[in-house]
Amino acid sequence: MEKWDLYTKYRDKTGKEHIRGEKIPEGYYHLVVHVWIRNRKGEYLISQRSASRPTFPLMWECVGGSVLKGETSLEGAIREVKEEVGLDLEEEAGRLLFSKIRGKDLKYEGKAYNDIMDVWLFEYDGELHLECATTEEVADCRWMTVSEIRKLYDEKKLVQTLDYFFCAMEEEELDYSHIVGRRVKGTVDRPLGTAHPRYPEVVYPVNYGYVDGVFAGDGAEQDVYILGTDEPLKNFEGRVIAVWHRFDDVEDKWIVSLDGEDIPDEKILGDISFQEQFFYGRLWR
Repeated sequence: MEKWDLYTKYRDKTGKEHIRGEKIPEGYYHLVVHVWIRNRKGEYLISQRSASRPTFPLMWECVGGSVLKGETSLEGAIREVKEEVGLDLEEEAGRLLFSKIRGKDLKYEGKAYNDIMDVWLFEYDGELHLECATTEEVADCRWMTVSEIRKLYDEKKLVQTLDYFFCAMEEEELDYSHIVGRRVKGTVDRPLGTAHPRYPEVVYPVNYGYVDGVFAGDGAEQDVYILGTDEPLKNFEGRVIAVWHRFDDVEDKWIVSLDGEDIPDEKILGDISFQEQFFYGRLWR
């Protein structure tokens, strides 16, 4: 019997558990991982689902699955890779690219999603050992170039919900090193606890504002999420610790830590998911 932890849309664990196969209660989500593995040639490891899989049999995809009760996202990613393709990955070789909430409104071939999808990228240059897999979920695995993966997608041989791969990997060369680490100050125009001006059902769980005198791609002053306090603010000063880059929008969002201390990726993604769940994007350090 496979058990999952249930989360809120803000990525907070609820303390409730869920048994796989049962209907997920309204307003709750479970955590899933997609794991992309890349070698030094720039090729990605793609696996073919076995013919016995109840969904998408013989389709190609990245490694992935549900995070089990008590696991972190990273632990779940490493376990899934071992189970499906037999590789032992090092934690230090992986990084969380982005996280996306997939609610009940997202359906593909009749399957509804109620999950928080974490997308990981690992670097690996060893041999493939499919014979070491601990399950029989995968029939084959191969290194493929982005163009070869695109061909699979166009021929509908790649699971179609992986379409985000192409924009995520094409953005690989972006460089925010000139932004991360900067000390900035500005104005909080949407304090913690206030409602979104156009979508009143969205309440800000963090302070949100802009950097005075710095203009973004949309022509307005640079938006920031301000982390490190449970109190509403009017103004802020802190250090930029990350940038959230939206794939499907012209805006980047800076992540500011008031005390300058670093904050784990999963914490940042949870804090900004109330708004960023509606976009595909990636966290840059």
